Amino acid sequence: MELIPQYFENIRRTALVLKPKQPFHDWLLSVEPGNDFSDALQEGDVYLLPDYEKISQMQNWLKRNFDSIFTDQLNNWYTDEDLWPQNRTMAMFKEWFEYSLLTTILDTQEGGIEKTC
Repeated sequence: MELIPQYFENIRRTALVLKPKQPFHDWLLSVEPGNDFSDALQEGDVYLLPDYEKISQMQNWLKRNFDSIFTDQLNNWYTDEDLWPQNRTMAMFKEWFEYSLLTTILDTQEGGIEKTC
């Protein structure tokens, strides 16, 4: 039997796909009333995580690291931490963000992956 070639390589990472929900939008409006953030909030972000085999492992990682992701999202909009909500919890994270956990990340491009600072 002939093997089917693998077209895309697994990059040996997993991913957290994150999209802001209404409470995040409400927070932005509390900082800048009257501004329309709707278009900017249509897209989400993807965070690459270690190469986990199971969603449960990723969920455990997120429980330990949700605040780092949360603060990154806040910092992307306003660097003044006094504007950020305090006492952030995992429950609040779930209220503010829709997220998906993906165990397989395939690279459709040739060459290495480049990081920027």
